[in-house]
Amino acid sequence: MNKKFKSNNFKDLVDFCVQRDPNGVAIKWLEGNDLVEKTYTEFRSDIDALGTYFFYNGLKNAKIAVIGENSYKWILTYFATVIGGNVIVPVDRDLTSDAIINVINDSGAKALIYTDTYKKVIDDIKAKTGVKPIHVNEFDDMLSEGRELINKGKDKYLKVEINEDEMSTLIYTSGTTGTPKGVMLSQRNIVSNARNVIEYEEITGTSMLVLPIHHTFGFTASVVAVMLFGQPIAINTSLRTFLSELSVFKPQSVFVVPMFIEAIYKKIWKTIGQKKMTAVFKGLIKTSNGLRKLGIDKRKKMFKMVTDSFGGNLDFLISGGAPLDPTYCDFFESIGITLVNGYGITECSPIVAVNPIYDNRIGSVGLVIPETQVKIINKDENGNGEICVAGSGVMLGYYKNKEATDDAFEDMWFKTGDLGHVDDDNFLYVSGRKKNLIILANGKNIYPEEIEELIMRIPEVIETVVYSENDVITAEIYTENQEAVKTAIRNLNKSLPIYKHIKNIKFRQTEFEKTTTKKIKRNTVVTK
Repeated sequence: MNKKFKSNNFKDLVDFCVQRDPNGVAIKWLEGNDLVEKTYTEFRSDIDALGTYFFYNGLKNAKIAVIGENSYKWILTYFATVIGGNVIVPVDRDLTSDAIINVINDSGAKALIYTDTYKKVIDDIKAKTGVKPIHVNEFDDMLSEGRELINKGKDKYLKVEINEDEMSTLIYTSGTTGTPKGVMLSQRNIVSNARNVIEYEEITGTSMLVLPIHHTFGFTASVVAVMLFGQPIAINTSLRTFLSELSVFKPQSVFVVPMFIEAIYKKIWKTIGQKKMTAVFKGLIKTSNGLRKLGIDKRKKMFKMVTDSFGGNLDFLISGGAPLDPTYCDFFESIGITLVNGYGITECSPIVAVNPIYDNRIGSVGLVIPETQVKIINKDENGNGEICVAGSGVMLGYYKNKEATDDAFEDMWFKTGDLGHVDDDNFLYVSGRKKNLIILANGKNIYPEEIEELIMRIPEVIETVVYSENDVITAEIYTENQEAVKTAIRNLNKSLPIYKHIKNIKFRQTEFEKTTTKKIKRNTVVTK
């Protein structure tokens, strides 16, 4: 970057990108076998056209919802909406039609941009909400009309003044049952969050967009932050095509969640095992690590067989959404791919801390980002307590829900519900969720996430949830090899303090039920 971006709104962000590199590729994707690219100049032209169409067709000072798979048109809808002073309502694409209706009604969205996936339910949604449905296939005509309006001097959209501190994004943290809870975020919240995150990272090539962008982590990190670096965003068609598209896009970086890292890690070892090269591969890692201690780095050459399967350029993975087992960080670092962990929450736009690429402290979720403060309240004897956050990324509040907003704040501090501590260097460590904390009859506090992390290192374990049942530590496990897991748990117990011993194992025949962010629904497993 030749100069730093200092503003806090999307309009200035796009202008900054165009001025810096007008012909640079902003976004690219595959349509069949064809690679499609949009430069920053083309992207801004499309934003102006779509936004102008919205403005002169009754969508001003309005809420516009969008639902669908990651796509250029999804991103275009977002920018055109907020740059025109409207409010975007990103709808979770995994919600049921009833839950979508809940979100539309609660938000008061006037229009809903949707894809083919929702064709069958759109009439029901329209009937029960009164929303105006707009299929993405209509975009070409809308863009043409918007350009015609601009050519005729209709420029009010282009002159809209942005209030950086008003709500511009309304994102729902849940909507599957009961009343959904909407998080109100401003342009300052999101843009400043991305602007501060890039102080710690370095994206030097194409970044592949894999995470769903209706979630704040996917959008803020994989879209806004990458734009600030001036690097192309390559939109992955689907998880099914992820590996094949790595070879097409050859990304330098990918933002992921821990489940994704675990899957890649296990796939690598499984492939190595199938080739009967496990011992050789472990030997290479040991040799490479020894050479690195002497200042000799041969990882790119020694592990080319692995990194080539990721496109050949991948050297940076950024994980968020949940704590990450340090084992994965060590492993990827040993084969030449830097894996950094971060921490965030939707209400903080979302990133609170991330490990700098120049100081990756494995085990930590990172250094608290600029313009953000963290304090720990109600500490236990080990210094762990509830993580509270203040700063430019913290939400405006919950939409039409003063009671929930008041409960979530203590003065200016947002109470995350997560437990952890901050060290002397301002690095944050997360122990687990406050509501998951196990308190045994003997007064011992146990973080189930800590034990789950250890269990997940057992190769045969696919998923697990740890909880207390009748004052006994219980591990519920999904696996295809129960006997191997039983043996591994016995060995694991030998390395744990007695009060942390897993004394009860429950095996299940199916995967755990998950949220739309692919996190296990603990409340369907653990009853208190």
